[in-house]
Amino acid sequence: MQKNKLFTLLIYSYLALPFFIFSAGFLKWYFAIPVCACILAAVFLSCRDSKAMFSLPFERFTALRITGGIVIIIAMVLLSGIGNVLWQNNDHATRNTLFDILVNYSWPPKYITDAGNEVGIVYYIGFWLPSALLGKITSLGMGYVFQIIWAVLGLSIIWYLLCVIHKKIVIYPLVIFLFFGGMDIIGHRLVTVLYDQLTNLQIGTWAFSQGSALTTHIEWWSAYYQYSSHTTQLFWVFNQCLPVWIATLVLLLEKNNKNLVFIMGLTLLSSTLPFIGLIPIFVWCAVCNHEDGLLTRSLTKDVKHSFFSLFTFQNVAGGGLSGIISFLYLIGNIASTTSSASAAASAAVQSSEKSFSLPVFFEVFAVGAALVCLSYFKGSRKLWKFAYLAPLLLLAYLMAKTKPIKLEFYLLFILLEFILLALVIFPACRKSSLFYISLFCLLIIPFFTVGKSIDFCMRASIPLLVVLCLFSLEALKKYFNTEKQLLATLLCIILMLGALTPVKEIARTIEATAYEIETKGKVVNDNKTEHQVFGGKNFTGRTKDSFFFEILAK
Repeated sequence: MQKNKLFTLLIYSYLALPFFIFSAGFLKWYFAIPVCACILAAVFLSCRDSKAMFSLPFERFTALRITGGIVIIIAMVLLSGIGNVLWQNNDHATRNTLFDILVNYSWPPKYITDAGNEVGIVYYIGFWLPSALLGKITSLGMGYVFQIIWAVLGLSIIWYLLCVIHKKIVIYPLVIFLFFGGMDIIGHRLVTVLYDQLTNLQIGTWAFSQGSALTTHIEWWSAYYQYSSHTTQLFWVFNQCLPVWIATLVLLLEKNNKNLVFIMGLTLLSSTLPFIGLIPIFVWCAVCNHEDGLLTRSLTKDVKHSFFSLFTFQNVAGGGLSGIISFLYLIGNIASTTSSASAAASAAVQSSEKSFSLPVFFEVFAVGAALVCLSYFKGSRKLWKFAYLAPLLLLAYLMAKTKPIKLEFYLLFILLEFILLALVIFPACRKSSLFYISLFCLLIIPFFTVGKSIDFCMRASIPLLVVLCLFSLEALKKYFNTEKQLLATLLCIILMLGALTPVKEIARTIEATAYEIETKGKVVNDNKTEHQVFGGKNFTGRTKDSFFFEILAK
């Protein structure tokens, strides 16, 4: 294998290893062997067919930059709570126990509930599987250590891919990426001043009740909607964001369609809700000219060639098997229509008279895709005009079906989260169709729910926020290169205001860790009991009448 393919092999291996371990550990041996063989073959074929190469020149001071970048990455991983070294936010309590179960129980983990029903762990567990396997072989403690190593490797890959986009090894894209977020500081301040009654979630002191004002969790200010900053994602849902961050960047960087479906299939097990937000990006990548610039590609005129170029072994066999098996596993979750968010958030959303389910989201997506395809193949100018108008009509319809107070929050939410940013970067990104696709998806995602809370809004937006971050990086570089000082200044101000949310996340971990050491002599993070995890509805599914557990699983 050529030297410049080694990073390609590393990246695809990182994406594929969780599903490979899942297949080997969860499936019956006569299913596991062919599936694992297929995934191995698909990884090597993906490396062979990838034209991205992911190679960078080694320049002066490169070693120093690499050292600095790795230090930042390790610090962020430890501060996030991964590995159970520093203080963890309360979401880790269940995830720690889930990891313990993966290490201590035989695979797939099963349990008899108080009601006498047998349930199995059914969750997006992909991120933990490499660490859990090592924990089984060695010890639980080593498993937690490898969680840190696995996360550091994942963030290092993300940084490397950002450097590939910029064609040199630099630290600033990593810093901007990690600290990318909406202007929650303004939204939180506004609702605190304008409204007398706020929920405990909106106030934000619940995340660390003994903390100062610097540790307030401000991203719930809108109550009905949330687009989490990248640091928040890393600190709260690292198991979902890390894999899909990589998948998004790899999709965008690939120079052909030969691996796109395979990337999507490997993402589903780890990043289930973010996978939905990745679909529009996948479609855009599949129908664009790869020879054009990364974020300025034009739509291809040879749709037939683009479609048939998807039919490779790694896409059909690798992507098909990983996607279908992951879907059959995840569909058994008892909470497939129930959110894992807090009861307060559920009550806030339930108070709305109208909401839109996930099936409706797919209906809208299918109708829009059919309309665009029909107008493309028929060449009808009237249909094309309607296709451009349809998104605005849909948005107006969704807004009309929403309660006024919710609409009030929605308008402020989209303004502070991405509209102002989009207006500033528009001059640099206006020629990219992906820019408009991403903005439209971010506009409509808040109108859809999965279950009773806003998990869909928070997680399906993850890959689209990555794209928005890439556009911001591109705009910043263009503005500085062309000396557009006003636009560059405005963009820096918006990015810095957005970075205040990650600063609060980091400050909370530091302050809470110091508090734990001062009061207890060491950091003591809470864990749920195994009974609570198996008895709850967010992490399990019944094994009876489950196609996965009765047919495929051991």
